[in-house]
Amino acid sequence: MAENENRGGFRPTAPQNNPANINALGGNGQSGMNTDYTGFAYGENKAVNEQRKSAPITTSAPSPRAFPDAMPQTAPIIPLGAPTQFPEQPVTAGAALGQGPGEEILNLPPVPLTQTMDSGIQALRSMYLLDPNNEDLRRMIEYVDRTGATS
Repeated sequence: MAENENRGGFRPTAPQNNPANINALGGNGQSGMNTDYTGFAYGENKAVNEQRKSAPITTSAPSPRAFPDAMPQTAPIIPLGAPTQFPEQPVTAGAALGQGPGEEILNLPPVPLTQTMDSGIQALRSMYLLDPNNEDLRRMIEYVDRTGATS
């Protein structure tokens, strides 16, 4: 019984899906001529539209800096198998070992010494003080104290 009906569904050829029918002002279809404002209180629509038409907005050419370059200038990509660009610099430059300058040339923030790093044991002890009935925390702290593990 189903005949070829022309209703429902998305039709690419429908007028509302044609980019030529879309108006920048929205909702005005092909004409685009109705640019009057509506929705104001009774009697104000006419006054607002007359005021708008008496002082038209002029458009000017965009400033040259308004739109940046489409693609920013970046350094060229160097293939992995390409020869070095710094043949006088040793491979270990910037490393803590080998020839060349060490890590000081990298300007990295200082790394704390391992003695000052928290191993989490203090956090376990603090949690146990908050909940002394927690047997699991008590066993972990006893194990750490018995084995002398600090990390």
